[in-house]
Amino acid sequence: MRLIGRHAPTAACLILATLLAGCAGAPAGLPSPNFVSAPPRAEAAETPDPFEGLNRKIFASNQAFNETVVYPVAKAYRENVPESVRDRIEAFSTNLSEPMVFANTVLQLRMDAAATTLSRFVTNSTVGGLGLFDVATSLGQPHQTGDFGQTLYVWGARDTAYLVLPVLGPSTVRDGIGTGVSLIAPFGVASIVPARFATATTQVNTVDAVGKPVADLGKASTLQEIEASSLDFYAMLRSVSDQKRQAELREAVAQSLFYPPEPAAPAEGDFAPVTASQTEPAQVRVGLGGEPPLPTR
Repeated sequence: MRLIGRHAPTAACLILATLLAGCAGAPAGLPSPNFVSAPPRAEAAETPDPFEGLNRKIFASNQAFNETVVYPVAKAYRENVPESVRDRIEAFSTNLSEPMVFANTVLQLRMDAAATTLSRFVTNSTVGGLGLFDVATSLGQPHQTGDFGQTLYVWGARDTAYLVLPVLGPSTVRDGIGTGVSLIAPFGVASIVPARFATATTQVNTVDAVGKPVADLGKASTLQEIEASSLDFYAMLRSVSDQKRQAELREAVAQSLFYPPEPAAPAEGDFAPVTASQTEPAQVRVGLGGEPPLPTR
């Protein structure tokens, strides 16, 4: 009970974050996962949508909430908050997410991405004024992708079905699980570390939970533009979110040490090594006994 009471404000903020950020329909990432050990194909097929009927009903409910709540709030936010302030909020929110990105890039064995993320967090938290300014990007340290749904993909959870979640919007089964783990992970950390670190973890998680949906309000206009130009907004958003997510997943696998890099193709003008078998004529096995053909004269 003491643990629940201590984290009650954070839980309330997470609910607020879900209502504001999720309902805007931003792709999250998500029915039975297919676990494989081989790396994905170079070009993954479009995510299957076996629950389209149910998905469209949930999508319609999400859009109704967007029209009545999210879009008006986003419009007021854009019109009343200067762009420079919105940029600071977005940079600050992104910086708070870096520890979670770092943890997932380590779990994915993307060591270069993990090093970049750690360096970004240190740089922006110090020189960048506690993350209010994204100094790291100007120094050649771009923001990396990294979430637990992506981690599950690298570990082998592939080909999960498309699913529209209430409030959260476009996702997949795998990414829905990843989102749930990401939401409860800070509570687990706070319960096992010393009290002073637990308090800091809770406070950072609370600020992140509020800051991210506020920052995302500035992007709601993009969603409205897609909706206005779409004959079938459901299909359009499914395609856009799936393409973005597939790019992130392919990037993670390409960088992961779990999978050896593919051998580079020989450059133009280079000669590939020739084996002895390639210099000798192939012998075709013929006949019921598989005898080689008689030599020609």
